[in-house]
Amino acid sequence: MRRRESVLEWMWNSVQRGESKIIRVMVLASVILVLMQLSVLRDPLEFYMAVTSKVEAPPLELPALAQSHKTWQLTLKATPVAPIRVLQNGKVIAILANGEQQITVESGQIQLDGRGLPQIIQLQVVKKDAQLVEPRKNQIVVIKGNVQNLTVRP
Repeated sequence: MRRRESVLEWMWNSVQRGESKIIRVMVLASVILVLMQLSVLRDPLEFYMAVTSKVEAPPLELPALAQSHKTWQLTLKATPVAPIRVLQNGKVIAILANGEQQITVESGQIQLDGRGLPQIIQLQVVKKDAQLVEPRKNQIVVIKGNVQNLTVRP
């Protein structure tokens, strides 16, 4: 003869069955979400480089300070050699086509434009004026078909 279950046991068993169904639905939804996100990405390395460039070198909005337009000397080296455009104040001040090049910059931001380049380029600050705090000597900026900012300040 089968024992009749109490209301409390019936409620507990219902909760257990409902919980297992909810867990299955959540796991299935998570798998579908991951698959949808992966289908959006064409190149996972490109996504990773875009995210890290935003985290490691966010663009700085510096207020216009009353500074003299003192110029500084930087030597930048691109590995592998690539025609990276160096811009400051909207003007191209150099193109690093030879790999290593000395450039004259003002205090503020310089932009390293690698748009349209298919490979990852590492740009290293080989030499700098001693009075400069930024960029650091031997600082490396990774460019993957995008624009990176580099701060120059004494």
